[in-house]
Formats: sequence, C-alpha cells, structure tokens
Amino acid sequence: MIEQAGVWAQSWSHFLPSWSIVSLLSLIPVTEYQAAIPVGMTLLKLSAWQAYLASMLGSLVLFFPLFFGLDRLRVLFSRFVPGLVRPLDMFLERADHKFKDRLDLYGAAALFLALVIPFPLTGIWTATTAAVVFKIDFWPAFWGVIGGAAVGALVVTIITMGAVTVF
Repeated sequence: MIEQAGVWAQSWSHFLPSWSIVSLLSLIPVTEYQAAIPVGMTLLKLSAWQAYLASMLGSLVLFFPLFFGLDRLRVLFSRFVPGLVRPLDMFLERADHKFKDRLDLYGAAALFLALVIPFPLTGIWTATTAAVVFKIDFWPAFWGVIGGAAVGALVVTIITMGAVTVF
C-alpha cells in the first residue's frame, strides 16, 4: 500500500508541493496519516514536522464533511433505496440501545484510542463514521477524533523517524 502511495506521490511531485501531496494522501481512506507520513518523510524528503503537520491538515479538513455529511447521505439513501437502509437502521438502533450508557461515558475516549494505535483502517474515516453511527455529540467526537489522530500521527512520525535512521 505504501509503495503504491509512494509511486502516486512521486508522479505528482512535479506538479504539486510535497506538503500538499501528504495532505491529499491523508484524505484517502486507505492511506490516511498511516501512509502519508512515511511517504512524505522518505520519498518526498519532508522533515518530520512538515510531514506531521501536512497530514494533520488533511485529517482536520476531512472530519467536518464526514461528520455532517454521513447522516445526510443516509437520509438520501433512505429516500431512494429504503430497502437497503431500513435493516441497517434497525441494526444500528439495537446497537445504540444496547451500548448507549457506555457510549455516553466512553464514546470520545474510544474514538481517541481507536486512532492512537496506527493499524490499517483505524483512521479518521472509521472513527468519524463510528461517531456518526453511534450519535456521539459533535464536540466530544471532534476532540476524540482530532486528538486521537494527532497522537496517532505522532506515533507514526516517531516510528518512521526510527525506520529512516535504521535503514
């Protein structure tokens, strides 16, 4: 995955500044900051702080349209394809009823922890979708997601710095 992202980044590096390529990579659900930072530091020769800040810029921009747009997208789908949305709504309503007390108490912390550990598919897209699905309020979701992404991106930056010095 990082190799393909690197090839894409190098092909665009003639047209766009390196920091904007890292920001764009951090917007893509498969790469996010987990691949954007290593590509920025190793292939695009950005400093650790430049790669970190560029990936956080992309992540921060991504939160708002996802948080406010996913519910509107569900409403749109329910209007045109109600047969697909109704079973999903029933499933989510049962999950919301079952976990509501814990989500109110630990929702933002769970989003934070999901982002701190830089595993594949544990990024802004997944955490923001979880916040919308489980109806976590805006401010706790915002601070949980952005805080978790900031710490997770820092972890990736430190790991990449260590890998660059070893290899």
